Amino acid sequence: MPRTRRDVLASLAGVGVAGLAGCTALDAGESESESDDSALDAAALREVRELGSPAFPARVPAPIAESYLELSRARARELLDSVPETMSPEEVPNEGVRNVYAEAYADAAEAVAPSDTDESPFETLRGLRYARGAAAMAKGTYDAAVGDRTEADVRDEAAAVRADIESFRLGTRYLGDEPDRALVVYEAVENLVAAAVRYLDNAGEYGRYADSAPRVGELLDAVESARASLDGARHVRDRYLASIVTPVDFTDAFESTASSLAEIIADRLAEYPEVEGVDSTLEAEGFDAEELERTPAEDLLVETFVGFGSSVRTVSEGLRNGRFATALVGAHTAETHRRAFEEAVTAVKRGRYESVESAAAVRDAKLGALEALEAARSDESNPHLTRRALVDIAYMVGNGDDYLRDDYYEDGDPRAARNAVSEYATAEFAARETPAVSAWVLGTLAAERGGVGD
Repeated sequence: MPRTRRDVLASLAGVGVAGLAGCTALDAGESESESDDSALDAAALREVRELGSPAFPARVPAPIAESYLELSRARARELLDSVPETMSPEEVPNEGVRNVYAEAYADAAEAVAPSDTDESPFETLRGLRYARGAAAMAKGTYDAAVGDRTEADVRDEAAAVRADIESFRLGTRYLGDEPDRALVVYEAVENLVAAAVRYLDNAGEYGRYADSAPRVGELLDAVESARASLDGARHVRDRYLASIVTPVDFTDAFESTASSLAEIIADRLAEYPEVEGVDSTLEAEGFDAEELERTPAEDLLVETFVGFGSSVRTVSEGLRNGRFATALVGAHTAETHRRAFEEAVTAVKRGRYESVESAAAVRDAKLGALEALEAARSDESNPHLTRRALVDIAYMVGNGDDYLRDDYYEDGDPRAARNAVSEYATAEFAARETPAVSAWVLGTLAAERGGVGD
């Protein structure tokens, strides 16, 4: 017997969908539900929001050690504990510097404090970069204010971290056990390394302060954040490799597959009449821009097509920078959005998403997204890559919920409902395509390896 949407919500409750108390209205009869949700009033839309959002915490298929996380926390506490809570006017006469320091210390103390949020180990690993950086901001500001550290000192530290980053990058090959898992692990490693580089680059180009103690704090923040990101990349890679008895080298296959897929998706993008915009593409598909204006259909079509084009650029950037796992995941995202766009075109031509007449329509759109996400999550053919893609897609449901917040929505204004429906619909179409695209990416990788099995 096919599952109803009520069945889907029940199953989602067991895998981490939060706040399902609001779904009790679904248990009422259809006529009652329709009468309750016949208008776009704030109360009815609040019930849609309270259905909850799917829990897809970011994670990596490598055994992150709690001892590593505790060492990273200890590093942040050590930095903060090495400086006083306040600066005295006697040691630092400059009131502006003292005020900046007070703010920096308070931010660091909050970041270093134990968190009660329910995070995955990988999310904790990434978040500790901020705690360490915030503590370094406070320490650098204080040390510079009392004359113990200069900007030149920190720039020397930055140069050393850059050298470590480059050494790590050059020393990393794509060794793994099976392609699905290896791809997700190394994409995470590459993202951490890229973040480390960005911290240092941004510190050199942007800053709130110049020629001052807080400027030294800013730079030390960037250096420590970069160091933490590099530490995380090294830990993920090393723990993954330690879990494998006989590693397989996927380096050549990742590079050649990324190159092949980059060419394929670039050619597919070139088939559309407008690669820098959407209007010409929608006109070529037979849509009238004025008729689409201010409809959920417009945002659905635009978001899926723009997601396709921007991901094609991500792939080319990944190839250019030697980040082949990033390029492969980018190809997955690009193809997912391309297929979602084509499916959305068909749906809109059949009259869907022309308007939002009731809160019941908004609820149906959200349930469609939740159902598609759960169906994709349940597909076990390529679980690591599929779940990695779903993390980004599930975020769209939260975006839709945000449009229904009380501080955004006002009775009589259909924009909130329209925007929410377009976000939910985009999530639904993308989630539906995800397992098949995972098979396409990994199937191409297998073909590049000469058909060698996992």
